[in-house]
Amino acid sequence: MSKIESAASSASSVPAVFSKDLLLRDGAMLRLRFLREGDRQGLKELIARCSTESIRFRFLHAIKTLSEGMFDQLMNVDGARHVALVVTMGEGGEERIVAVGRYHGLKSRVEVAEASFLVEDAMQRRGIGTLLLDALAEVARRNGITRFAADVLADNRVMLSVFRKAGYALSSSTSYGLTHLEFSIAETELAQSRKEAQEAEAERASLRPVLAPQSIAVIGASRNAKSVGGALFQNLIRWRFSGTVYPVNPTARSVAGVRACATVAEIPETPELAFIAVPSAAVLDAARQCAAAGVRAICVITAGFAEIGGEGVDAQRELLSICRASGMRLVGPNCLGIVNGTDEVRMLGTFAPASPPPGNISISSQSGALGLALMNEVGKLGLGMSAFVSIGNRADVSGNDLLQYWESDDNTDVILLYVESFGNPRRFARIARRVGRSKPIVAVKSGRTETGARAASSHTAALASSDAAAGALFSQTGIIRVDTLSEFFAVTRLLASQPIPEGNRVGILTNAGGPAILAVDAAEAAGLTAPSLSEETQARLRAILPATASPNNPVDMIASAGPEHYRACLEILCDEPGIDAILVIFIPPLVTPSAEVARVIGEVIAQRADHPRPILAVFLDPDANLKSIPAGARTIPVYDFPENAITALGAAARYGKWRATPLGQPIPIELDRDAIDAVLEANAGTRWLSQRDVARLLRAAGIEILEPTFARSAEEAAAIAERLGVPLAFKIAEPPILHKSDVGGVLVNVSPAEGAAAWRRLESQLAAHEIRLEAAMLMPMARPGVEVFAGVTHDPVFGPLVAFGSGGVFVELFNDVTFRVLPMTDRDAAEMIQETKASRLLRGFRGAPPADVPAIERLLLSLGALADAVPRIAEIDLNPVLVHPNGEGISMIDARIRLQE
Repeated sequence: MSKIESAASSASSVPAVFSKDLLLRDGAMLRLRFLREGDRQGLKELIARCSTESIRFRFLHAIKTLSEGMFDQLMNVDGARHVALVVTMGEGGEERIVAVGRYHGLKSRVEVAEASFLVEDAMQRRGIGTLLLDALAEVARRNGITRFAADVLADNRVMLSVFRKAGYALSSSTSYGLTHLEFSIAETELAQSRKEAQEAEAERASLRPVLAPQSIAVIGASRNAKSVGGALFQNLIRWRFSGTVYPVNPTARSVAGVRACATVAEIPETPELAFIAVPSAAVLDAARQCAAAGVRAICVITAGFAEIGGEGVDAQRELLSICRASGMRLVGPNCLGIVNGTDEVRMLGTFAPASPPPGNISISSQSGALGLALMNEVGKLGLGMSAFVSIGNRADVSGNDLLQYWESDDNTDVILLYVESFGNPRRFARIARRVGRSKPIVAVKSGRTETGARAASSHTAALASSDAAAGALFSQTGIIRVDTLSEFFAVTRLLASQPIPEGNRVGILTNAGGPAILAVDAAEAAGLTAPSLSEETQARLRAILPATASPNNPVDMIASAGPEHYRACLEILCDEPGIDAILVIFIPPLVTPSAEVARVIGEVIAQRADHPRPILAVFLDPDANLKSIPAGARTIPVYDFPENAITALGAAARYGKWRATPLGQPIPIELDRDAIDAVLEANAGTRWLSQRDVARLLRAAGIEILEPTFARSAEEAAAIAERLGVPLAFKIAEPPILHKSDVGGVLVNVSPAEGAAAWRRLESQLAAHEIRLEAAMLMPMARPGVEVFAGVTHDPVFGPLVAFGSGGVFVELFNDVTFRVLPMTDRDAAEMIQETKASRLLRGFRGAPPADVPAIERLLLSLGALADAVPRIAEIDLNPVLVHPNGEGISMIDARIRLQE
């Protein structure tokens, strides 16, 4: 939930605005921001509330009062070398400073700053010091500071613990009761893991009143059971919520036989969660009542906020401000509600006509209407739900927050997401990648058919779209993306009831060859295989099957096979070591009812409780209406058609492969910040860079490109060609043309003696397109290699996307491209290459030697680091990049970079 809002004037400057919501590990919410000029009185009040010991720890000796000169020093900030951050509670006139942290740059060592903290006594031991340290380090890194130093009294065990547990590599020395610490503030894996664990702990604590409250108020509860508030209250009562429910209605004495309160203040206890179902004009007042009463969380059902624009946006901003100031979590507004189906809670907090059975699936949906459909479908398919949250406008609580809650929820085994848009894709990626290692996440993203096409000015931008970005995000995080609701539930049914397959080999048992053939075809399309069975298994099958049956894979028992044939053959397949999953297909003949075959399948699997492989069934019998088969502790999902079952199995197998593969590691890329700043300062506004600046910016990230030699006449071209003495490429330089080959702006293999003739030929080709040649670039012809392209484009939601694919003039025609969002790991770079058809050429095709794939991986990581460090980069287009044989590197043939404001 922790958000940073920043506006940076350049790649290396401190943000002009730094505002961050802080969740403490007990679930309380505070605000972190820069120290302001008007904070002097707030600092004085903070110090007045601190004990003598806390003051001694901060200033390293006992002080009764602070002089104005000392306050002047505390207020001294200059934006880069001296920075102070404060942590506050409340907002506006009620804001109170509860902690302050600062760093002060040392004159003797420009890369080192001295850090110090003060947290008021009542707020200590809640994680504020660690959060302040992380925030100060983030700002310091942006300002070129690489190390922190701190002097801490030896008996200040709390602050010493903050530094030692932060995850940075400390060096320390103690003398005369004073411990001097110094450490690098580079983001280490240990520090990042600690921050993620702390954030997840805080998120779970803050969401407990949302998903597992002990008491609930329904503001707007009505005697009319068909109204939103009335239906919601009735549902809570009908489901027998485990805590206490209070109706709030200023005009009714009771609702559904429960005494009503006119206001939240009249409730005899403070409810942990309040549902607000009143007209939009009354929502803010209801929220203020909840804040004043100490309610921990609110769920605003009412619509009429940001989704309508205009005044609704302002009203939602004010609603969120009320919640922030009081520390309340907010679900919605404009949502369907919250459901917790576990026996411990039993909360049907929605006005919708739904009653999903309990189970192990948790759902987050941005659409209330679709959320209702999902809840109803869960019961029809024999699934069960642990929790459901309709996040609506997600003003506060988002899918990111829910993922962290469900990560450690013992009642949740599978997480379903319906996603319309992303608020913070990077945070989503970080959380989902971690959660997905233990629990599968299935997502359906709307807007897949949106072309996302911009008025594309480069190959990279033309190939990119927001849907491509979403696909890249899901691929990087192991999320199982599906395209339709049918697939959504097909995959979920498998994941909720069966183990994850360890590989992609499926064994098929059937009594009809046609459906089995369709299953094999679908398996190949889904990345699965149907391998031949071992000789031992085939021999065992021959012994019990008629001569006309097929004992190989698929195992076709023919139409005369009865329940006992299914029993015997399924037992044999369960012993086959060469498969990772089993698909059982049944078409009912005249004499064999589906119920008998289902019973046999269930008995076989129930007797093999330790069988580690998933089992699926397809019953082509609409009259049977089978959705699942009980099998002891397991339930076998039953599908209507082989293709649905194979789709689910293929998705589970891909997820299993992702989860079994070690996570990638971020590879540090050293950047030349001085060179980057020089290029940015010389190129204000939005523009395509000159070739010289393109080369300078790429070299700043370790990407080498030959700078061309420029000619402005036939005579200059002849002289340059003769001087270089090698075959050359001639390209139009001025006027700037993006796709040069489209207008005849490229000549290749020009000999040293043909310089003047090549200029005139280039001039003539361009004239045919009414373009006057003013300058040409001359470059030595590169050695042969596999043509690929690489680049960066900027998505308005996802930020920079790194692209890779087949290169040359047909890049957009073939559309052989893949994307990744930032930050990237070495695994991301390797998988990008593997996902394209270009990978076949790079591995060596038809006798060609393998290409230098590691060089391409380094290029992609360098592009990602450069795009991450320079937010002004709108596009980078490298096409073609020639990849030479392994160990011989790459050659950049053409490069373009466009900056934005």
